Amino acid sequence: MYRLSGVLGFLLWFGFALGSDAMARLQQAITQHGGDAYRALAQRGVKLDYDITSEYGGKSAAKRTVYIKETKRRTETRYGDDELITGFDGTKGWRKNEYLSSSIAQEDESAIKDTLYTHFVMVPHWLSVGTLVGGEESKLPDGRPAYRITVQLPEPDHQRHLPQKPDNKLHCFVNEQNQIVGMEYQQVDYETDKISRVGVVYHGQRAVPTPLGEVTMPIETRMYVDGRHVATYVMTAVDAQTELADTLFQRPPHGTPPAVRDNLPVKVPFKLSKNSLYVQVWLNGKGPYWIIYDTGASSTWIDDSIVKEAGLERIPNSDYWATMVYGAFPSYRVRVKSLKVGEAEVRDIVIGGGAVWRTPVGDDTIEGKRVIGLLGRETIAAFQTTVNFAERTITFEPHDAPMPEGTVIPFEMAGDHIMVTMTVGQKEQPIRMIVDTGASVNLLPPSYRHDKADGPAMTIEQWYKRLGEFFEGDDYRFFTGDLRVYRINRMRLGPLQFNSVYAYHKLSDNARSDSVTALMTRYGLLGVPIMRHYKVTYNYFREVMVWQPNTESERAADNAGYGIWWRKQGKDLIVRWVMPMSDADMAGVKAGDKIVLIDGQSPANWTEKQLVDRLSYTRVGRPLKLTVERAGKRLEFNLTASNYEL
Repeated sequence: MYRLSGVLGFLLWFGFALGSDAMARLQQAITQHGGDAYRALAQRGVKLDYDITSEYGGKSAAKRTVYIKETKRRTETRYGDDELITGFDGTKGWRKNEYLSSSIAQEDESAIKDTLYTHFVMVPHWLSVGTLVGGEESKLPDGRPAYRITVQLPEPDHQRHLPQKPDNKLHCFVNEQNQIVGMEYQQVDYETDKISRVGVVYHGQRAVPTPLGEVTMPIETRMYVDGRHVATYVMTAVDAQTELADTLFQRPPHGTPPAVRDNLPVKVPFKLSKNSLYVQVWLNGKGPYWIIYDTGASSTWIDDSIVKEAGLERIPNSDYWATMVYGAFPSYRVRVKSLKVGEAEVRDIVIGGGAVWRTPVGDDTIEGKRVIGLLGRETIAAFQTTVNFAERTITFEPHDAPMPEGTVIPFEMAGDHIMVTMTVGQKEQPIRMIVDTGASVNLLPPSYRHDKADGPAMTIEQWYKRLGEFFEGDDYRFFTGDLRVYRINRMRLGPLQFNSVYAYHKLSDNARSDSVTALMTRYGLLGVPIMRHYKVTYNYFREVMVWQPNTESERAADNAGYGIWWRKQGKDLIVRWVMPMSDADMAGVKAGDKIVLIDGQSPANWTEKQLVDRLSYTRVGRPLKLTVERAGKRLEFNLTASNYEL
């Protein structure tokens, strides 16, 4: 018993000694860097200018100005001529990208808040709100020896519902002179829920004057993610003399949009092919070129060859990686004097150029001409636009034009994407969806949990096998992977309800498939198959959409049917193919069935137009009594017409 007590006593003493040593070295480190003057930086505020070289960025990937005051934070980034401002008033965040200032989706807010303590300025603040765990000899992320002091930080509110949580431990490294030389912590990726280990290493020292005395700050910051060096920040200027006004952290005003108002409103026709919208554009007077109209594209992105052909100016040192559903591709910034969609024009904008030919878009052609890329946010957001699928037109108006009457749907901005919350099924399961006119299919996010009551389901292999039967032996590509396909009985967007919605579902963030829809993303896609039955008005300045359902005459052209493809075989009418999970498929109609009665009448003498109007191009909700003959027996089915989108 005595020996056990002695061991316990030694361990308690040893732990206390370690804690005392860590606390002493921590206090000495704060004193070394300026004491009260250092502690006051975050309270009074400080402005820091950095040059940043990333792993992909060449000599200087970006120039960044960071304003910090207490827990408020504002960041300005200049990348080529592209300016990005992200800010917080302490609670709500927003982003200003070029001329547009928008509120940030909750996921983006959380991601930015989780990086608040990555700056040297914030160290005294986070050490004051945390609990000291202890200290030990260790190594910096770059391998050099240092003394590591560990502080447990409180769990932020925005982490409470994460499936995996970072440990919220801040490891502060000091050298033999008790100077702070690095930090290490865990950080969560709010798109994938992946937790990474972030290391920060400081090099060089600089004395910075403040009203309370000098503060010694690091000149160079090297950042590591999971042991890999990803970026270097070099501090080029610092202002700690001027106390930052709270007004600096208010939402920035919108800038002047680059749209030319003189010709507006303008109505521009589009081609709808494979559930994608294609419009013609002119670049610096050259064109026309076909391009995909894509609200899901964060930036307009055009092929290298068109950059040269149109004589566009490539901005030096502006290389970056364009990330999209097709993957990530080397790109660069391009200055355009004039970009016209019909007579709707924007001037003096910066867009992206790159290897579009490496993506599936590079294989697209319209009227024998190849598609040059994607028309994205910086162009579309300059206007109020209305996409009319019945007319196949897009109307461009000034951003401050009156909005039409209809169902108003507010949205958030997730990066440069329109983000909405939808619900699925009778249980109203919430899902986060990006509204994407470039998405030819609907995609449910990994967070969705399927309920049998929501509707039938198939694996991706079953789905494409059934689709392949439609081509009857012709060459057809089959896809594989851990995706599923659903016919959802009910989805809601605010007060709007959509029935019989076909959607892919990526089962996890790590789904693998030959399909481009299987790449890593946290969100789903609300695509053209849902939007095409409405007129949808987008206003990025007001952060709202207006949805107007098609008129009765327009809905008559929506091609509602029963999921039956048929053929004439002599005098007989034969079911050639049944769409998977359609009303007919679920009722039991099969390919090869002979149709003998339609609503009690023989179709033997019907014209092709009569058959098309009754079976293929009818109105939603119209009932059908179908009698077929199979293996000498007659079977009767009662079906209801729906819009089936492939």
